[in-house]
Amino acid sequence: MMERVLVTGADGFVASHLLTELSLETDWRLAGIGLKQGPSAEVPGLEYRVVDITDYKMISDYLEEFRPDAVFHLAAQASVARSWEDPWSTYNVNLLGQVNLMESLLRLRLDTSVHIACSCEEYGKVPQGRMPLGEKMPLAPCSHYAVSKVAQEMLGLMYREAFDWRVLVTRSFNQAGPGQSPDFVVSSFARQVAMIETGRSRPVLKVGNLEARRDFTDVRDTVKAYRMLMEKGQSGAVYNVCSGMAPSISEILDMLLALSNSEIEVERDPARQRPSDVPLLLGDASLIRKEIGWEPIIGLEQTLEDTLDYWREHVGGKES
Repeated sequence: MMERVLVTGADGFVASHLLTELSLETDWRLAGIGLKQGPSAEVPGLEYRVVDITDYKMISDYLEEFRPDAVFHLAAQASVARSWEDPWSTYNVNLLGQVNLMESLLRLRLDTSVHIACSCEEYGKVPQGRMPLGEKMPLAPCSHYAVSKVAQEMLGLMYREAFDWRVLVTRSFNQAGPGQSPDFVVSSFARQVAMIETGRSRPVLKVGNLEARRDFTDVRDTVKAYRMLMEKGQSGAVYNVCSGMAPSISEILDMLLALSNSEIEVERDPARQRPSDVPLLLGDASLIRKEIGWEPIIGLEQTLEDTLDYWREHVGGKES
């Protein structure tokens, strides 16, 4: 029985939506840990603590105090682009942080269910003819971020096998929604549009690779999947969380521009190109649909509109 539930990375984008989902849909006692002084979401009754997951003693002491029945492990360096710039911190947070979490739970002998949030980037460059990607597709990571996520997945499943833990793994495809960092493409475009609309930026929107096609799911649908899996998912299973549709980044840009009345010029920026970019990522969510009945319900246009509205409310400061 789950009563005490911990969300790591509680100061982050996905975790903020997850905490809101858990608050609305469960009666669990909720706790969150992160690096910032406060969580990203205002959740009634949330017990938040500043804890650095890369510090073994800090995370171990905290877990001994809270003793969770379940952990949603979302703390991560989640940017592919940033992983090329700083591979060291990517592995430190994503891999060492998880080792610290798992070893702490092991030392304390806690009977804890663990959800590990991984990524579709693990699949790498797969020929279009082999799409959509099912969970049995071989993994071929081609960025530091993707390699770190494969390692996280294998590490979690190793602990399950060795110690008979309940471990669930998700490979989430691209997520978007209000509150996301502008390090990610949809939020980057939406923020630039909002800056232009308010006169805080020149009417030029800078872009990277527009040809890539990605399977986007609204973050509010994604976290619903996470909750449902923790409630009734199968231990040791790996689940894709995706929409099953993969528009091009160019199409997404056009949809966003159509939501604005401003005249905006699009300009390619070489600095926004990645050293290794996967051309197409399209997922198959039939396993999670079959096992727990999850379906995404928020359409892409609604996601884009909500993300743009978020940035319209939050932009500030002059940007050239």
